[in-house]
Amino acid sequence: MTRGKALLPLLYSAAAALFVTAVLVPQLAYEEIMSDVSSWSSFFTVFGVVYAIVVGFLLAAVLTRYGTLTQAIESELNAIECIRDFLTYFDESQAEPKRTIQIALYGYAQSISDTEWQEMSQPRTQVNSDTSEQLYELMRACRNLNAEAEIEHLALSAIVDNVSEIAKMRTRRICLANEQLPPRLRLLVFFMSIVLVVGFAVMGVANPWIHALILVSITVSVHLLSMVLDDLDHPFYGVWNIDKSALDELTQRFAGERDQYRPDRAETDSPDR
Repeated sequence: MTRGKALLPLLYSAAAALFVTAVLVPQLAYEEIMSDVSSWSSFFTVFGVVYAIVVGFLLAAVLTRYGTLTQAIESELNAIECIRDFLTYFDESQAEPKRTIQIALYGYAQSISDTEWQEMSQPRTQVNSDTSEQLYELMRACRNLNAEAEIEHLALSAIVDNVSEIAKMRTRRICLANEQLPPRLRLLVFFMSIVLVVGFAVMGVANPWIHALILVSITVSVHLLSMVLDDLDHPFYGVWNIDKSALDELTQRFAGERDQYRPDRAETDSPDR
C-alpha cells in the first residue's frame, strides 16, 4: 500500500468534518451558545491537558519499543555476520565444517525472512519465542569446528558468544513484536478523541468558516494521530514499518556463498572435467 493511499482516509475525515459543520452544527446551535465560550474554554483546558498526557505517554511507549525492536534486529544481523567473518580464522582443513556453518547461517536467515517475519506481521498472532530448529541446527554445526591454534580457540569462543547473542536477540525481537498497546488505553484515546471533536463541533463560533477550519484541523489531526499510533504499534506493516532490506541482502549474500561452496558445483567447475 502506497503512502498516498494510506493517507487517503484523512480526506474522508476532512470531508466528514465539513459536512458536520455545514449540516449538523446549525441544528445544534442555541440562543446563548456564544455566552458559554468561557465554559467551553475551561473544559478544553482541562480535557486537553489530560488528552496530551495520555497521548504523549502512548507515543513515547510505541516509539521506544519501535527503536528497541530496530536495534534488536540490527544486533541479531550483526551477530550473524560476525559468525561468518570469524570463520576466516580457520584454515582449509576446516573447510567442511565451515561450509556446514555457512549453510546453517543461510537457513537461519531465510527462516527469519520467510517464516518469522510473516508471523510477526500478523496483528493477532503470538510468535513462539522458543529456540527454533534453524538456530539449533546452527548450534550443532558449530560443534564440528576443531580449534588447534590459539587464534582458532579465540575465534571459536567468539563464534559461540555470537550464537548466544543471536539467541538473546531473537527472543528479544519476538517479545517486542508480540507486545501491543493495551486495548483499554486504545479505547481511552478513541473516546477522548471523539469527545474532543464533538466538543469543538458544538462550541459556539461566530464565523462559520473559522469554525469549519477549526473542526477540520482537529478532526484530521486526531485521525492522523490514531494512524501513527496504529502503525507504530504494528511495526512490521503499514506506512511506518521496519525496513527489511538489510535482512534480504544478507540472505542473498548467504545464498550466493552457499552456491559457491556446493560440492557438486565444485566438481562441475573442476578443470579435469
